[in-house]
Amino acid sequence: MLKEIEEIRLESERAIKELRQHIYGLQSNFFMRWDAKATIKKAEMKIEMIQQLLVKLETLSEQITPVVNDLKSIIGFRMVNSRKNNI
Repeated sequence: MLKEIEEIRLESERAIKELRQHIYGLQSNFFMRWDAKATIKKAEMKIEMIQQLLVKLETLSEQITPVVNDLKSIIGFRMVNSRKNNI
């Protein structure tokens, strides 16, 4: 699960980078297309939304990590005890 969270975070950062490059490309043209401002605004909104969701994901992952570690330790403890009882 933690690997999946890390993959999502990396993919989100990659998407933000691509959106920023797209915005820069649109802004650097001397003759902007008629819809460039709307496209830039949409890209900026996507970046902001992704960043907000990344903050939420980070907060949730900080809450999940101790729970997962506790569950692993309990399950591992039970597995060790059940193996001892079977022997």
